[in-house]
Amino acid sequence: MNALDKLPWQKQEFPKFIAMLSTLGLLEFTRSAFFWVYMPFSSKELGLSLSLVGLAWVVHSLTEALSRGVGGFLVQRIGFGAVGVLSGLVGLLALSGTILNPNGWFLLGSMLLWGLSISGLQPGYLSFASRIAVSGREGRAIAYSQFLVMPWIGLGWVLGTFFIKNLPESTSLLLFVALGLVTLLGLISLGVREPLPKHSLSLRQLVPVLIVVPTAFAQLFLQNLFNLIILKFTLTQLKLTEWQLYLAIGLAAVVVFLGAGVFGRLPDRKGVWLPLTASLGTLAAIFLLIAQQPSYPQFLLLCLLGGAAFATFVPSWNALLVRLLPTENRAAIWGSLMVVEGLGAATGPAVGGFLWDWLGPSGPFWGGAVVCGLLILFYGFVYWKLQRGITV
Repeated sequence: MNALDKLPWQKQEFPKFIAMLSTLGLLEFTRSAFFWVYMPFSSKELGLSLSLVGLAWVVHSLTEALSRGVGGFLVQRIGFGAVGVLSGLVGLLALSGTILNPNGWFLLGSMLLWGLSISGLQPGYLSFASRIAVSGREGRAIAYSQFLVMPWIGLGWVLGTFFIKNLPESTSLLLFVALGLVTLLGLISLGVREPLPKHSLSLRQLVPVLIVVPTAFAQLFLQNLFNLIILKFTLTQLKLTEWQLYLAIGLAAVVVFLGAGVFGRLPDRKGVWLPLTASLGTLAAIFLLIAQQPSYPQFLLLCLLGGAAFATFVPSWNALLVRLLPTENRAAIWGSLMVVEGLGAATGPAVGGFLWDWLGPSGPFWGGAVVCGLLILFYGFVYWKLQRGITV
């Protein structure tokens, strides 16, 4: 058995998967370098305020998030490659216009169009990854497909920072080259098409999908619930240094990435319900223990345990999706679920700040535990009902 046989994707489709991953990754690389590095350092020179740059990001990200259902439908009709080419060309137009002839209205309008053009890439990529998953490895295939996109965001920030500090005149060239590669990879992926639905989407197809809507909202809500407060909580309440926090987060991330291959076997082989609810219960317990303001060794242990729980939860959630989403119209439905996820991501920080003000520093962690507990009760009820009919 060679290394490719151990992957969760069919090896004959793996080159197509790598091309799609690279397309999406380079796009995330460009967005990270442009919004978080290039524009903050160059906005004054371009005559654009930082508040306008921030507004452009809000317009761009909300447009992408709220149009993913439409984007998924578009991918089904014209293919991932065509959408990749479109996103690369619109990105080149948006960035070249902003850099060469800066104008506030052009920035906002072009970022809106760019967000719309890329909205189908994520659902198309995940739908393809689910279709080429090796039987019995579906949850791990989707989990790792998601994890593999994340480093590109950090790479954009790191490489963009290097260029803006050492080769500032070449930073815009870096962005243009990356978007040119996105366009080229889109051309390479023109042959990747979603199966065209033989029947129109019916309400009966959507009913089983409704049971994952709460988790679609809650999973990104929980991930973003602590964005505003985690640094303040660890520095002022736990008295940690920044490097202690970074070490804890880094080790937890390693556990998530490596653990998904181990713990992800549970939902793929034994069913999704036990690992899904057990991981949510573990996360709830971890949130309650962090609310008690543990010592650093205890906090480090809780972060590692949280990484293992998250490494179980993500494949369980994805395995549930693969079982419930119909093969036809999968990209469009997946894109619509991503809209729900986007709403969770958008509301999480605001709720976390509110709970801090209302209940004190431990409030957001109590809130996170309550959300996990409600999800466990909900899926316990769903499991009980499904035992009478559908097997998941």
